[in-house]
Amino acid sequence: MATAFTTRQIPTFSAVRHQPVAPKSAAAGRRHIRHVAILVAIGVVFMLAFVWIRIRVIQLGYEVSRIRKETSELKQQKNRLEAEVESLKSPSRLEAIARDRFMMRLPMSDEIVIVGPEGAASSGQDAAANDRASDAKVSND
Repeated sequence: MATAFTTRQIPTFSAVRHQPVAPKSAAAGRRHIRHVAILVAIGVVFMLAFVWIRIRVIQLGYEVSRIRKETSELKQQKNRLEAEVESLKSPSRLEAIARDRFMMRLPMSDEIVIVGPEGAASSGQDAAANDRASDAKVSND
């Protein structure tokens, strides 16, 4: 039985393959390739710029996070130092240091000297008398 299909050999010599190429068409082909290469290069540059921008955004995000953490730590340290200053300035602590380290004590009433407006020093009892006298003078006026 014979098949209805026959195979035909394609000739190895083709007139189309050996046609001379016009110089204009070769220049147009080179121009086309050059344009495609330029467009590809521009696309690569844009992609690299996009990737660089994304990397930079991520780096800046990490830096912002680090600075926020550092700020929080510094605020905590500031609060601790302020509390320490307040405890160091407390009157009871200062009184204990004066008494223990410098052997100081509260003065007795006869050891108190009050300096009046004229610059004259007086003892505590004299000052009380002067206060009474000045009060009487003010009430008389």
